[in-house]
Amino acid sequence: MTRPGEEKLSLREVFDEILTVYRRHWRFLIPAAIIVLIPQSIADGALNGGTIDGIKSIADVAFVGAVLLTAVVNLMGQAFYAGLTAAAVVDWRAGLPLPPLRKLIAALPVGGLILLDIVVSLGLAIGLLLLIVPGLIFLAYVGISPAVMKLEHLGVFAAMRRSAELVRGHLRAVIVLVVGVTLFTELAVEAIVLPFHGLGAVTVVNLIAEGLLQPFEGLAIAVVAIRLLELRGEAPAPSTMARALVGEEA
Repeated sequence: MTRPGEEKLSLREVFDEILTVYRRHWRFLIPAAIIVLIPQSIADGALNGGTIDGIKSIADVAFVGAVLLTAVVNLMGQAFYAGLTAAAVVDWRAGLPLPPLRKLIAALPVGGLILLDIVVSLGLAIGLLLLIVPGLIFLAYVGISPAVMKLEHLGVFAAMRRSAELVRGHLRAVIVLVVGVTLFTELAVEAIVLPFHGLGAVTVVNLIAEGLLQPFEGLAIAVVAIRLLELRGEAPAPSTMARALVGEEA
């Protein structure tokens, strides 16, 4: 239930804003996704079709190391991109041009975002093992925490608590908007890449698919976080948020 006097999160308005920001900033969002996710796509291509049945040789050890490295690279890419999509939303709302990519990256709390991704991923994995539903509910409550961490300059667990606080009362809408969009984009990328094999083909196709679809996932997280703050009357002015995203004082 929503709090007395608090409006509900509108699915239509959120989807409209996601599409609007995507159309306005696709020249930034798609290349940024491709650049940030290049290491991940190369690693996915290299590991495509690889399997292991116990660690019996140096090659098996190397394969396990490559899998772990891919996971770390993936987390780093998602951490960078979370801040970039938030910048696209905030600057569009403020009517400002996007700042240089290097300036946005320099202002990101990368270490905190990576640690946050690890904690959320572990929580999601545990929840999915418990008949899937608990994992999806967990993701709904903490799914906007990367945007909250960046927008409000919070630590890992403070961002997760703040995310759950904002989502409370809007769970069904957030499941559709954040969990639904995340699952759709991830499954869509996997479906597009599935018919292809080999390092070159998988890398190129994965990059194209991620570049086109990853922005929707990041935008959903950023737009929902900002709109939930607005519904509670706790969102700073767009111009203030825009300056904060690049580490400038209001």
